[in-house]
Amino acid sequence: MKQELRLDDAITAVRDEEPPAGAAEAAAGRVWDRVAQAANLAAASVETIRGCADVQALLGEHRQATLSGPRALLVEDHLKECAACRAAFRGGPRLAILPWRATTAPAQRAPQSARRYAVAAAALLATGLAGLAVQRSFFAVPSGSRAAVQSVSGVLQRVAAEETPALQPGQEVGEAESVRTARGSRAHLKLRDGSIVEMGERAELSVSIRGNDTTIRLERGNIIIQAAKRKTGRLLVASNDCRVYVTGTVFSVNSGLKGSRVSVIEGHVRVVRGGEEKQLEPGDQWATGAGMGNVPVSQEIAWSRDIDQHLALLGEMKALRDKLATIRMPGLRYESRLLGLLPETTAVFASLPNYGQALSDAHGLFVERLQESAVLRDWWSQADPVRHGGPSLAAIIEKVRSFSDFLGDEVAFAALVESGAGRSPRPFLLAELRRPGLREFIESELRAKPEGDGPPVHIFDETTIGSDATRKAGVYVLLRPDLIVVSPDPAALRLLASRLAAAGALERTAFGRRIADAYRDGVGLLFAADLERIAAVAVHRPADAEKLHASGMDDLRHLIVQRKELLGRAHTEAIVAFAGPRRGIASWLAAPAPMGTLDFVSPNAQAAAAFLSKSPSLVFDDILALVNTDAATATRGLAALESKLDQLRLREDIAEALGGEFAVALDGPLLPTPSWKLVAEVSDAARLQRSLQVVIGKANDEAASARRPALSLEAEQVGAQTFHSLRSAELPFEIHYTFSDGYLVAGPSRALVMQALRTRETGASLSHSQSFLALFPAGRQDHVSGLVYQNLGGVLGSLSGLAGSAPLTEQQRSSLDALSRDAKPTLLVAYGEVDGIQAAGIGGGLDFDPATLTLPLLLERGLKGTPRRARP
Repeated sequence: MKQELRLDDAITAVRDEEPPAGAAEAAAGRVWDRVAQAANLAAASVETIRGCADVQALLGEHRQATLSGPRALLVEDHLKECAACRAAFRGGPRLAILPWRATTAPAQRAPQSARRYAVAAAALLATGLAGLAVQRSFFAVPSGSRAAVQSVSGVLQRVAAEETPALQPGQEVGEAESVRTARGSRAHLKLRDGSIVEMGERAELSVSIRGNDTTIRLERGNIIIQAAKRKTGRLLVASNDCRVYVTGTVFSVNSGLKGSRVSVIEGHVRVVRGGEEKQLEPGDQWATGAGMGNVPVSQEIAWSRDIDQHLALLGEMKALRDKLATIRMPGLRYESRLLGLLPETTAVFASLPNYGQALSDAHGLFVERLQESAVLRDWWSQADPVRHGGPSLAAIIEKVRSFSDFLGDEVAFAALVESGAGRSPRPFLLAELRRPGLREFIESELRAKPEGDGPPVHIFDETTIGSDATRKAGVYVLLRPDLIVVSPDPAALRLLASRLAAAGALERTAFGRRIADAYRDGVGLLFAADLERIAAVAVHRPADAEKLHASGMDDLRHLIVQRKELLGRAHTEAIVAFAGPRRGIASWLAAPAPMGTLDFVSPNAQAAAAFLSKSPSLVFDDILALVNTDAATATRGLAALESKLDQLRLREDIAEALGGEFAVALDGPLLPTPSWKLVAEVSDAARLQRSLQVVIGKANDEAASARRPALSLEAEQVGAQTFHSLRSAELPFEIHYTFSDGYLVAGPSRALVMQALRTRETGASLSHSQSFLALFPAGRQDHVSGLVYQNLGGVLGSLSGLAGSAPLTEQQRSSLDALSRDAKPTLLVAYGEVDGIQAAGIGGGLDFDPATLTLPLLLERGLKGTPRRARP
């Protein structure tokens, strides 16, 4: 025991002993001399290694591995310590080298006091505690599973060292455990944060969690991820050559031998590869290498079997909407007392009926349908806010209905904009009261609300609204016997309260009179904006004012948009009013006139858009003015551009060669290439064709210098008609066009162009279709300035029988039939007036029918197995 104590004392003494100054340096020198003496010092160039110059003289022999072992050891040891010699060894530039000398002997350390030891210990403890906190927050490995198997079609295996057991729905996957789908198999995993991962065949991945972050390690294969929205942490997908950072996003990652490809379906993602970083938006795609290439996003996810659920769910939504259509909605309103209470500084006014009872009835029908439909129940089991810690929908609906019972027939939103640049708008919500007791109801709800749930609510009347208490943060409520006003801005309530006595101030302004005119015809939903007042406070800099003036938008005065139901059909109307005759961009839409472009579109077209514009040469002038408000600079820039095009004059040779009428349509099969049509009025076909040849020629010159595929422009005579074709390996389709009777007609194939010509010759066109003409608003002008038409519901059924597409199941076909059976076409038309633009739509106008939402899903199925066009 004594021997052990003596040994401990000796070790402690050695550890505590401090060598004399310079002893360590002297010992290092002696070791270096001994190693150098053992080396082969017969080299002709360097006999003794004394410094950097000697080491650099031996680098050539060191590269060729001809130095002796000890001498090579000395050189390698020096290269580890000397950055200059390392740079010289790697072929870098030689640097100015100071002579190699011994390091300065360390100063004798002063005795350490107990206080300094205590400070060091405290710092060490604090650092350790901070490190522990960081480790627990960001690097801790939570216990429990990482994912649960939701469904398996085929075989899903857990990849282990000696065995690969099959996984069944309900089983869990642990930290970093790899799972793999077999050939022809699919699987759905649900991660701990609620994200859903759909695995394609032969896909392999693992999931790990560190702190609040979740990482999916994709070894190979294709996956589609529906990332859950999360308040903390992030979801990361790591493939072999890139990382994808997301939150609340739907996207796919495909990892193969040639690299990885990321495709975004919804939301946005951030992709990182090495030092490269890229943001992707919906529809975007990014590949880590040229070998992966790009494919349509619909083709990338066509393997997904969720199309069955999507079609069935949309069918249920269609049935639910039909039920909701039976609910009695509030009628039209022909006057508004709320409008008469607003001051003249009101710049925004929006009005809607009191939907409280209708909302309660709709919820009752929803609950009834939920009991009848397994598909709807399955969807609601995932979408129910209660499942995610939110409130019950039934409880919310009941509170809204109870609150609405106190309100009148109309609820309005308004914003006051005071004069002066930079003034912020003051928003508020207001409604009439139909019975007393609202204050007691609100206070009762506030008492039942958990503390800290939502912002504080402050209730005032006209006698207390001016008190200092309104400086607190939260939501402010002004209650009068006949009125309630709610705003996050107490100044807005004080301002409104002070001006309520001046009733009718807004109605005496031009903006107020336009709103009152809308009420005379009856309104359902109404939105109005005083664009002139808004622009006056929004434009701060003279440069912005100049650009706004050049665009012609500084003449904007008012915008009125309304939607209402008449005889079971939705009507949408909009009015944009200007202070004077339209100019700049606002003048591009021409006055109503006869249209000829729709004569080339068949009555079976799924969608079409056509419009009349003022002279394209004048539009060109407006664009030039917008690009640069300095006319001299714009002229010089245009001249420089035209000099690169062999003095082709863009205004005279292209803009003046075009007329003022254009149309684009989807008129024929959607697969494998959509049957689009482009029709444009032409005033000089020969000049336009020569200009196109010049532009394509110059484009090919640049393509040759960049080693890109060239464009091929060819012409072929068929009888009296000349057909032109434009092809390139970079184009997803060919472009064929011809000139006929003052129009350019283009499409993806010559057959479609010829069909357009025949449609016009026979007169059996969309412009003569009675069902199309019946959609035009009654009592309007004989002609329009522009229109947008869709009739997509009629083509859904035809997609199921396309060659090359996967056949629909009986369930899918039934869902599709239910969706397309009652799909209605819609039409939105526009009229260009001297000092305004009006738009009107019947059949919903801008509304969307659930049937049209199935189109992308069916296109995915049709594209699956459809061969891509061969490149020329």
